[in-house]
Amino acid sequence: MDGAASTLIAVLGTLLGSAVAYLFQRKSADRNESFAHRQQLRSERMAVYSDFAGAVTEYRSRQYDRWHRRNEDPDGAAAGEARQESYRVKGVAQHELFRVRLIASSPALVEAARDAFETAARLHDASTKHELRDHGDAAREALHHFIGLASRDVQ
Repeated sequence: MDGAASTLIAVLGTLLGSAVAYLFQRKSADRNESFAHRQQLRSERMAVYSDFAGAVTEYRSRQYDRWHRRNEDPDGAAAGEARQESYRVKGVAQHELFRVRLIASSPALVEAARDAFETAARLHDASTKHELRDHGDAAREALHHFIGLASRDVQ
């Protein structure tokens, strides 16, 4: 009888040990999977936010060029080419804005991205060099605000 009880206790102990080991392994695997997911999301956000900032910077530059070419010779070929190039770069920046909207973790970050894009879009509407500089400063500040929020989102 003592032998049967000892065997039963040994079998139950082995089963309990196996169950506990399984639970710990499962918990560890879940934790590793969650960490990998967070790292991948962080990496994707960094790429998207960086691409957006680069696209808006390029858009702002093309807007300056558009303004200057238009003021030099409104009907000239250079003005038309600058306008077309600004439209092309605007499309790229808008695409990057859509990507930000898809991956951002907060509405405030999406709003900051939208503001940076729209502020850059208004550059070519300036009527004087002083106004152009003011619009350019506002566009740069809007982009810096976005970058500040984005950097908190990826840390």
